[in-house]
Amino acid sequence: MPRSLLRTRRPRGLALAATALLATALAVVHPTPALAWGPGAEPTQPYALPALPDVPKRGCQSTVADPAAPTGGTNALQVIYAWHDGNGNNYEANVEYLAKVVDRIDWAFDQSSNYDQHLNLSCRTGYDTSTYAGYARSLVVPEKIEAGTNPNTPAGTVRSDLISAGYQDSNRIYLVFTDFASNSDAYLCPTGGTSSGVHCSAVTESWTVGVGGHELFHVLGAPHAWFAETGQPYYQDIMYGWWDNWNVDPGFRTYYDPSELSAQFYIDNHPSTTLGNIANHPMLTTPVCCDSGASNDLLTAEQRTVEAATPGSTTSTFTSAGGWHQVTPACGVAANSCVYSDGRRSVQFNTYSGPHNASSIALSSRPAVTPGRTYKAFARLRSTTAVDAQLQLAWYNAGGTLLSTTSGSTSTVTGSWVEYRVTGTAPANAASVRVTVAVPNQSTTGNHALNVDSLQLDDCSANTGGVCRYDS
Repeated sequence: MPRSLLRTRRPRGLALAATALLATALAVVHPTPALAWGPGAEPTQPYALPALPDVPKRGCQSTVADPAAPTGGTNALQVIYAWHDGNGNNYEANVEYLAKVVDRIDWAFDQSSNYDQHLNLSCRTGYDTSTYAGYARSLVVPEKIEAGTNPNTPAGTVRSDLISAGYQDSNRIYLVFTDFASNSDAYLCPTGGTSSGVHCSAVTESWTVGVGGHELFHVLGAPHAWFAETGQPYYQDIMYGWWDNWNVDPGFRTYYDPSELSAQFYIDNHPSTTLGNIANHPMLTTPVCCDSGASNDLLTAEQRTVEAATPGSTTSTFTSAGGWHQVTPACGVAANSCVYSDGRRSVQFNTYSGPHNASSIALSSRPAVTPGRTYKAFARLRSTTAVDAQLQLAWYNAGGTLLSTTSGSTSTVTGSWVEYRVTGTAPANAASVRVTVAVPNQSTTGNHALNVDSLQLDDCSANTGGVCRYDS
């Protein structure tokens, strides 16, 4: 079912940086004058987007005679150019640029993982889609917003006009680019489109991959990511914006995992219990392994999120030494752990009373690796009492003999969730690797409870350009 409206937000303290980037970008020649809406700067992480002339053409997957009534059309995204009398109809000057933006959104989505997955795009008949000019005009449909006025037309007004024109079909979602000042927002429709009066659409005045893609993936069910505990900071980790990261859910742990379609994630903060995995969305193609992309995680969803085990119980997903571990005990709502970074669970490692060395908690299974390839492990850690810890990659040969260990820097873990990481290259004869969180030297007496969540292990060498997952 359709869900709540989400609006684009800028984190505090970054408005000046974003403004500077936008001013720089608008010095480039664009098909329309530099206004509060239209083309803007693009994000460059985890690697640069292709230049507009070089972006791959996505093409049409569903072609219908009437985009407002796509009878018989398969599930797909409909792209709309919205205009009103205040600024006029500049469709012909902008249609090919907007098509290129959509092509880049699709490219960025596919490049978010080492799985081949794309948007299904809806086009209209009557155009020669073998040429880019014809494809663009077939893909991007102009629609006049009768109630639109300067200086600003709210997204709600845009939606009302489009619904009146018939754009609320159950096998369509909508990406609307406004040629006038408007707010950018989206309705979440994680299971598809609807004809029940809620418009499954993203409306944006920014003609960019960063903002347009951000709002579009809200429609597909991607949320803003909140750390679940009271008082923890707010983060977005979907296609964030023009100054940050463009790839989708780089941790494969919040809402998108094409490697494990059966995996389900809590896509809202507590107390919501809505589960989803937008890799299954009907408006997308079925993901197929393997190609190059920005995230090549080697762990299972359970290894990343610790969601299946019962709070307060042990879990075979992990093994520990110099202490004992359990899923963080329940509190408040019985199904939830007391402490977690995302989802509803984390694992807690309790050290024995010290002093001693070599305390650790590790994933029980060891993912396969290739000698000479670079790998990067991530984990979010917190501890009620300060404790020193480090991430380690332990390399094993085919016979299970430890070859060597790559250790990250030792850091003092405190009460806030912080992401730690370690990068290493698999040595000769390495066949597998164990991801470990170690307490290398506990010099004080007493127990420490170290919470671990949001694990990930990236195969960096498989990524385009050899880039590891962007450090969020």
